[in-house]
Amino acid sequence: MPHFADLAAMQARFEARDLLELSDPDNTGEIVPAKIDGALESADALITGYVARRHRDATQFAGHAILRDIACDYAFYLLWRSNPPEWVVERKKAAIKQLEQIASGTLKLDQGEETAAPRPGQIKTTSDRQNFGRDNLEAY
Repeated sequence: MPHFADLAAMQARFEARDLLELSDPDNTGEIVPAKIDGALESADALITGYVARRHRDATQFAGHAILRDIACDYAFYLLWRSNPPEWVVERKKAAIKQLEQIASGTLKLDQGEETAAPRPGQIKTTSDRQNFGRDNLEAY
């Protein structure tokens, strides 16, 4: 089951006739959820690869609006067998660009803070402000 988007998100984002045409190769007149889920799972794998550069657990962002839209746009592109329309290609390119921004840290999903779960027996210390970190290297 996909993490970042589902069939309902795809139906909300795209025309029903397009989803029907792209997911129903046998012309049964019904959207084939398994075909759309397959494309969404491929989108999930791509998103996880990019988000994992910044966050330990990418699935913590399941349902995040930015990632939902990226997953839908990329999955919709994957549903086209050949020659997708230019607007579909442009949406896919924009989705990849957003993923690159997430991986580089210019587009943040968590308001710039990631909290680690407490571990048993951990030692807590305080120290001076870090010279190198997420907050003070944004210009580089």
